[in-house]
Amino acid sequence: MRELTDAVHIRMLGAGQNWMDVTSLAAVGMAGYYSKLPPGSTAAAITGNPGEMCMKAPRLVADGQYDMAVTTPLWYLRMAIEGRGPFTEPLPLSVLAVFPHDDRLAFAVRRETGLRSLHDIRERKYPLRLSMPTPEMHHPAGWVIDEILGRYGLTREDIESWGGEILHDRPQAMNSATEAPIDPTFDAIFDEAFMTRRWRRVAEAYDLRFLPVDDDVLAHCETLGMERGVIERGRQRGVDADLPTVDFSGWALFCRSDLHERIAYLTAAALDAKSAEISGRFTGEFAAMTRPIDLTRLTDTDLPIHPGAEAYYREGRTSQTPQNSPS
Repeated sequence: MRELTDAVHIRMLGAGQNWMDVTSLAAVGMAGYYSKLPPGSTAAAITGNPGEMCMKAPRLVADGQYDMAVTTPLWYLRMAIEGRGPFTEPLPLSVLAVFPHDDRLAFAVRRETGLRSLHDIRERKYPLRLSMPTPEMHHPAGWVIDEILGRYGLTREDIESWGGEILHDRPQAMNSATEAPIDPTFDAIFDEAFMTRRWRRVAEAYDLRFLPVDDDVLAHCETLGMERGVIERGRQRGVDADLPTVDFSGWALFCRSDLHERIAYLTAAALDAKSAEISGRFTGEFAAMTRPIDLTRLTDTDLPIHPGAEAYYREGRTSQTPQNSPS
């Protein structure tokens, strides 16, 4: 493995609180005491609009604006690598690590609307007051919802033309116990982050009917590169049967495929060294990361793994092992 000779300045994009918890600790692990980077090197964790930076992250890394970034779900990064969905060409990206995260996209309406399916919205021209990621968020979930609604002959503009409204009510902190989880005048909530306190608070406070996504619509989603998922019966109040939907699981820390192998190796080593601290940020019933980091599972993915990171994992090091690498 080639050594680094000159100082490097590593920029990690971690949009929002959850990914800043990961990237900031990784940065400290790389550039803190006993750093293996060349003298004068730095590692910075940078945040931004969580939805926009999540959706744009693959392009921003591919274009060299950041050295690495986190995005979700895992199939979204696969789309970028394969040039599918919103990506017009394959992007030269590789995985440094994946993180355990169990999420689904959910479609729920208040029972008093009388809506029983996504078809009903179009058939009744229902003036839906809809809580979902708004256009300015540029969120992957918003893009997926638009794709799904389109298969039912629906657009946001249709809903607004019938007297409905796309609400600007998505909370800043999805796990907040005090911030309002939703505009109380809502008729429907279509969103991801299903494991968060927000969904629990909404499901407990309102009588919701959860709607399945039809098989032909999911088949279309699969042609774009999305993956099917199931919301298991009882996962939230109102989920009375297993519901087919789009899976939204998995976080991936990724980089350009030509990132220096030594940097990739040291990133994996830093994650390993800081694994207990990272896992400690995600505890409790509504934890966004759904189990502690396990080094043997950090690359539990069929996405292409960067050779430098793979070299570290292949050595089978633990967080107690000194962060030396092969020369």
